[in-house]
Amino acid sequence: MNVLLKGVSREEVRELIAQGGTPWVSFFLAPYPPGETLQRAVQLENLLRRAETELEAGGYERDDMRAILAPVWEMTDARALEAYQDAGLAIYVAPGQVHLYQLPHRVSDAVMVGRRPYIKPLLIQRPATESFYVLALSKSRVRLLHATPSGITTIPLPDAPEGLDDLPQTDPTGRQAQRHVTRSMRGGASGAMYPGHGGNIFDEKAEVHRYLQAVSNAVERAMNRTRDPLVLAGVEYMVSMYRSLNGYAHIVDGHISGSPDHLSDEALCERGAGVLMDDLSRRTTDERDRFEALLQSNPPRASTNLRSILPAAHIGRVERLLVASDRQVWGRYNPDEEVISLHDEPLPGDDDLLDVAAHQTILHSGEAVAVAAAEIPGSNGVAAVFRY
Repeated sequence: MNVLLKGVSREEVRELIAQGGTPWVSFFLAPYPPGETLQRAVQLENLLRRAETELEAGGYERDDMRAILAPVWEMTDARALEAYQDAGLAIYVAPGQVHLYQLPHRVSDAVMVGRRPYIKPLLIQRPATESFYVLALSKSRVRLLHATPSGITTIPLPDAPEGLDDLPQTDPTGRQAQRHVTRSMRGGASGAMYPGHGGNIFDEKAEVHRYLQAVSNAVERAMNRTRDPLVLAGVEYMVSMYRSLNGYAHIVDGHISGSPDHLSDEALCERGAGVLMDDLSRRTTDERDRFEALLQSNPPRASTNLRSILPAAHIGRVERLLVASDRQVWGRYNPDEEVISLHDEPLPGDDDLLDVAAHQTILHSGEAVAVAAAEIPGSNGVAAVFRY
């Protein structure tokens, strides 16, 4: 039995859909308010009975059906659900398998029975402003803040210097030396003097570079398991220099300009949310412009036609896929003959073909994201960029 908790990475989604076995039953539970654990357990029981009905209609033996669903029945004990009360849940079961995920976004109560796990709810991206970091940089202090709906947390950076004055120094011969900051430097000038070497003036740019390198190393260690966006705050040259040293993959293009020392944690995170929204708007516009250009290319490198996208996904042509999180397209697809049958209502044996396209895109190392249908170009609830 495989149980994976607290977040869903691309790698975990790929591992899930690579699993064999059939049938798959996919349960989704919305987060419930504190004190309503019993109601949530009752709702899970209702979903289980719906799953039993569908499995029975599909011809599965009662003993086999009970064996598949047994791990989920165990979770209908209100005490078992209490640990996940404030999180959306996705539970996947198949013969000999159970996978449990806490989701970073809201989902509706639902159950899906099919030949494969139903993954679109795993592909919904949490809004950037729900969880992000702000790194406030100045010569006198460094702050790494984590903003979430529950509040602002200061992330410790035990390996980072507290400020430029705290940076261990070396003299021109490579030995550690005591650093004396001149009065002019405290006001922003460009010198630091060390005794015993004729009053040598060290290059402040190199000193700040070394300071920011130490900060960057500490930040990377502190954030090595996160994927949330990071907003920088600081004067232009320090932000620019930090970017040149940064190794964290999810740093935001925009930044909070000016010295952050006079800003409270709350003010920094409020401005950081504004930077994120501007960045998201710009990236959305850039992506739409790129998509339109690819759609008009000859031959087209993009499509909003599911009949073109499904065969392309099955042979690994899809580089990036958007599918509607709030819409299903019911039908069947035969990849051998590339025949698609669409139905207004789900018939026995039907799949949500948007989910099938997402499966195949991910299996072939493409990127699949579920968003509201209104955010997808065209009116079909699907859009793809092709590799070739």
